[in-house]
Amino acid sequence: MLRTFDLAVLRSFLLIAQGRSFADTADLVGRSPSAVSLRIQKLEEELGVTVLRRNARGVELTPAGERLLGYAHRLLALNDEALAAFQRKERRPLRVGATQDMAEALLPDLLRRFALDHPEVELTLRIDRSHAVIEAVRSGALDVALALHRPDPTLVAVVAEEPMLWIGARGLDCPADRPLPLALFEAPCGFRAAALDALAQAGRTARLAATSPSLSGLRAAVEAGVGVTVRTRHSLSGPILAEVGAALALPALPTAVFGLYAQMEDGWSERDDFLTLCRRRV
Repeated sequence: MLRTFDLAVLRSFLLIAQGRSFADTADLVGRSPSAVSLRIQKLEEELGVTVLRRNARGVELTPAGERLLGYAHRLLALNDEALAAFQRKERRPLRVGATQDMAEALLPDLLRRFALDHPEVELTLRIDRSHAVIEAVRSGALDVALALHRPDPTLVAVVAEEPMLWIGARGLDCPADRPLPLALFEAPCGFRAAALDALAQAGRTARLAATSPSLSGLRAAVEAGVGVTVRTRHSLSGPILAEVGAALALPALPTAVFGLYAQMEDGWSERDDFLTLCRRRV
C-alpha cells in the first residue's frame, strides 16, 4: 500500500518546529490545540519515531525531528509553489496583432484554441499592415503579432508560407503592350515591393492605378476593375476576384513568409501558451 505524508500534519509540525506553541499553531491551522497534538502523535506513529520532545522550556526537536524538518520544508514549499501557480490573479489582456492574410488564414483557429484553455483572458485584436503591428510589438503596444517575415529583434519564429498571387477582377483585360494597372498598398509593403520587382525583372511596364492604406480599399479598387493587386489566396473571397497571373501572362511572384513576433523579456504563461499554439501551426 502506498503511503503519503499528510501535508496538513507536516504544516503543524513545521510551525511548532519554528518555535510556535501548540496554541498558536492551532490558531494558524484552524484546529484546537488537542487536535494539533493528536496530529503530531499520528505523525510519530506513522514514522515510528518521536519527532518532538517536551521539556521545561517547551518543545524541542529530536534527532529524527531534525531530519524530518528538511523534508517538511521542501514538501510544503513545493505545495505552496504549485498552489500559487494556479491561483486566480488579476489577468491582463492579451493584445494580438495580425495582417489581414493572417487574420483570415490562421487567427480564427488560434483564438478558438486559446479561448478553450484561457476563457478568462480578454483578447484585444488589431488587424493592420505588417510594419505597423511589428512596430507595435517593439514599442509594447502589442504583445504578439503575425506579420510578414522581416529581420527584427522581436521575431520569434516562422509560422506560415503562402504563394503570392496576382489578383484581379474576373474577365479583366490588360493588354501586354500597355502598362499594367496596379492597386497596391502605400509603401512600405512587402507585397508592393514583390509586385514591382517581379514586373521590373520581366520588363513589363506598370502604373499605379490605385493606392490605399487598407485592404478593403484595395479590394474595392480591384473588384471595380481599376487595377491588379498582389496578395495570397486568402484574399480570393467572393465571386468577383480571381487569380489572373496566367491569363495576363504576368511574371512569377515569390512566396510570402509570415513570422511570429513577441517581446520575450518577461515570463507570462498566457502569452507563452498563445505562442506555442502559433508554433504548432508551422
